[in-house]
Amino acid sequence: MIYYRVAFKVAHTQSWQWRSSSLTSLPTLFTLLRAYHGIPCDRIRIFFSSSEKGMEEMLVKENEGQITSSLTADQFLTGYRVNTPEVTRLELELSTASDHDVPYEFTLPTNLSQLLAWTKLMVKVRSGELVP
Repeated sequence: MIYYRVAFKVAHTQSWQWRSSSLTSLPTLFTLLRAYHGIPCDRIRIFFSSSEKGMEEMLVKENEGQITSSLTADQFLTGYRVNTPEVTRLELELSTASDHDVPYEFTLPTNLSQLLAWTKLMVKVRSGELVP
């Protein structure tokens, strides 16, 4: 399930503020967006998540200029569609809980055929036959 939530950019503060509660239905979201037809689409943003609890953090990140899983109303209304696997992937990529900033430490495989393949590659690299 995908949760959607609408925010407006407030003119005097240039920050985003919620204008809806969490929505789970696309028809409801489209109805809500039609009700806001008089507001410029670049001042309306749709946030989406696989859970409700991540929405508040996304609004804070958006106001800090960080990347979030959200679209402007223009992007959303011109046909960009969001699916559950895409939302999950994006949330993993944007998560601060990941280990993407931890240096990778290589260890040789324990499987004999994989170990032989790595050894052959290492010999080719050291001999100059293969450039890394």
